[in-house]
This record gives sequence, C-alpha cells and structure tokens, in this order.
Amino acid sequence: MIIMEQNIFEWSNDYSIGVKSIDDAHKQLFSIVGRIIRNFMDNNFEKNKITCVEALKYLKSYAIKHFAEEEAYQLSIGYHGYKMHKKVHDNMRDVVIPALEREVTSQGYSMESMEHFAGACAGWLAAHVLIEDQAITGKVQSRWKQIPDDSGTDRLEEIGKTVINGLFQVPATLVSKNYQGYELGKLFCYRDEFTDKFGTVYTVTTAVEEPMVEKAVSKIMNKKAFELSEVMQPMIAEIVKSFDSTVIKAFESEALENTNSVFLKSKDFYESFEAGYSDYSMLWRTMYGYIALCIRRKSAIAI
Repeated sequence: MIIMEQNIFEWSNDYSIGVKSIDDAHKQLFSIVGRIIRNFMDNNFEKNKITCVEALKYLKSYAIKHFAEEEAYQLSIGYHGYKMHKKVHDNMRDVVIPALEREVTSQGYSMESMEHFAGACAGWLAAHVLIEDQAITGKVQSRWKQIPDDSGTDRLEEIGKTVINGLFQVPATLVSKNYQGYELGKLFCYRDEFTDKFGTVYTVTTAVEEPMVEKAVSKIMNKKAFELSEVMQPMIAEIVKSFDSTVIKAFESEALENTNSVFLKSKDFYESFEAGYSDYSMLWRTMYGYIALCIRRKSAIAI
C-alpha cells in the first residue's frame, strides 16, 4: 500500500512553464491526481473506489480539453516540436488512459489496480510537464531527436505483443507508444547491439519487471522459488537476449548480427532517457508486470 505525507504530489513552481493558462491547467491536473493518491491514506475501500471512479471520468474529460488548448497554443507560437508533442498527447489520451481504465474496471477497482492507476498518472504527468511542456517555452530542450513513424510504431506494437506472448506465455497490452522513462517496479535490464551489412547499429534495450522474469524462469525450471543468483543470471540474459533478437529481426532484418550484449543497472536504464529518447520506446503491461522496449538506430558515418 502507498504510504505518503499529506502534501504528496502538489504543484510547485518547478513545474511552471511560464504560460498562465497552461500552468493553471497543470495545477488542476496535479490536484486531480493528488486527490487520488492522498485517498490511499484513508483505509476505507469504498471511499477509495468512489474517488477513483469520479477522478477517472474527470481526468479523461479534463485531459482532452487541456491537450487541445495546449496544442492550440503551440501552433499559435509556431512551436517546432508540435508534431511530436501532439503524438505524446494522443498516446496518453488514446492508449495510456484507456489501458489504465480497463485495468481498474476489469479488476473491480482493486486496491492494487487503483494504486497502479494513481502511480502511473503521477509519473506520466510529472515527467511530461518537466520535460515535454517546459520545452515549449525553452526552459528545457526536447529529448525527442526525431518523430517515430506511425506505421513502424504500429508494426512494432504487434511484433512485441506476439513475442511477449510466445516467450513469456502471457498476453500483453500496450500501455504507451512513447514511454519516457518514468519509474517502474524492480527491473531486470539488458542491452543488445545489432549491426547490419551497411554498418548501421541498432541498440535494443529491454527492461522487464522482476515478476515477469520470475514467471519465465519458473516455467523453464519448473519451480516457483526464484532468486536472481549467479546460476539464474545467464538464463535470464538468454531469455531477454532472445526477446531483443526476435523483435529487432522481425522489425528490421533477419540479417542483423548481434555484436554486443550487456546487463544494465536500473539507474543506468533510467539515466539513458536523459540523453534523449529512442527512435522507438514502448511499454507493455501483462498480469505479471511491465516490459519496456527501446530501439535506437545509428547509421554508419560515410567517410
């Protein structure tokens, strides 16, 4: 259960972008999410459920209104990052919020699903305001280097779902087409590099929540007990390596060669987002946890 101070997740001037209408809208969104989070301080389940139902409805309608107004402002000032920013909004409105809503409703507004809903909303909102929205007025630099191709994103979504289902034997639901590195649970992270005959390097980074890893290893070992021991690590590495290889080869080319593989600490995984977002960055949820996939493409430099 979430245990928090009463003033948790409150607006501060650190989140201000300097445009009053947008800042006021952000304050309201913080208030909505903060209300959900603070409600967990009350152990009355029915009150938590009613608050979550009301907040979800309000969050959906208010987010849609705010996104439209913010996008109109970007167009009015000729903001160069408008197209990518709109994609991030579309992803939140059309993918993230509906996925969260399906989860809480399908689980009957269980405590676990409501905690996940609150945490996901808080993480997305804070990261979006601090990174994407502050880039509108130049307070920070946008981390998107290029706009992901829609057809590629849709194809990668289906490839990822198929491979997760086959490898981990569990259905997966896409919850973000533009995952931006907000915090997940305890992770196992792995990075693979693949090279094609032209020298183009594809860096594939996968972060899997530990219950997902436990599920895969337990199936192989036919044991429920799980420890991330020296014996288990090579096995887990091969599972994730197989995931990376299958996905990137289905997405790009069967002829790719795996040229480097390395474990990552969770800290290094999250810090990699600070240098800029990947060409593709997606997040799926299963009944056992999350799996994030990031792909960066670097072409060979002609001499």
